Amino acid sequence: MRFMLVGTGFGATHLAWLAACPEVSVDVLGYGRDEARARDLARRFGVPRVTADPLAVIEEGNLDAVAVVSPPDTHEAVLSAALSAGLLAVTDKPLAHDTAAAARLAELAGDRGFVTFQWRQNPAFARLRELSADGRLGRIVRIELDFHHDFLAGPGTAWPWRHRGHSGGALSDQGVHLLDLLRWIVPGSWKVTAAVSSVVWPRRTGPDGTVDCEAEDLAEVLLADECGTALARVGVSRVSAGRRAIRALVQGTEGLAELAANPDDGSAVLRMGATELAFGPHAMNPYPAMLHDGKAAVGDVADFADGYAAQLLFEQASRLSRR
Repeated sequence: MRFMLVGTGFGATHLAWLAACPEVSVDVLGYGRDEARARDLARRFGVPRVTADPLAVIEEGNLDAVAVVSPPDTHEAVLSAALSAGLLAVTDKPLAHDTAAAARLAELAGDRGFVTFQWRQNPAFARLRELSADGRLGRIVRIELDFHHDFLAGPGTAWPWRHRGHSGGALSDQGVHLLDLLRWIVPGSWKVTAAVSSVVWPRRTGPDGTVDCEAEDLAEVLLADECGTALARVGVSRVSAGRRAIRALVQGTEGLAELAANPDDGSAVLRMGATELAFGPHAMNPYPAMLHDGKAAVGDVADFADGYAAQLLFEQASRLSRR
């Protein structure tokens, strides 16, 4: 299967994932501004061609699939072109820059679009999902999800676009992962009931000078299942100096399960009462599942409909937090 990958920021991770799929060749690497990084990644991963015009490459007709890992406001044009050409389309989160674009993409994709919510492939989260579904915890009444990271813990930034508009904030960086995990671990008719957010550094120093920041660095979101009695809380921070951790807690009427995961390597510990299960590092590569009828040994992959659903919750939270 011949792929074009578009995006060089998180592109190295996707190239490593794709290199682990024997049926895949990455024939083209697309970039927006950083040609030097694109050529360096192409050399490292044996990609024969780089381009600043991915739409022209799609028009050439020599591809089977396109993966987009560039900023959210670039997703729709490339994904729409790929889907219209009959290609498999994969995108990093969030699906698009707003819900209208996400809805258009979900309608166009059918069964040919996937979102890399890779935490679904983590065996610890898959086990937590099983515990939530098999009745061992009783009726689920509360879920808590937290994501701490420190990649923007300071007044500098290497990514000015992450601070402009709601699609560049911590809810976009981390929150959509947790909102997808919420829907996946405890399915329901989830709705955001309250949200608050904060910009920690209103002005940062970027590669080209001062960056005026409007996108949130911290956020707290409360949700309720409109068809049930469960409540949820989602918390995100990309400015947690010295801390990188994901935590999930699922509380039922008959028990409680808590998971602590390392976002760098995917290792995790799952506790339920006196029982503790340790899970080693995991690559969480979603591509094998995407290329084999959407199923994997652990967990499911997210399609564009899932991406749209997570985007709806993300934008509900963003609107409420800006009031």
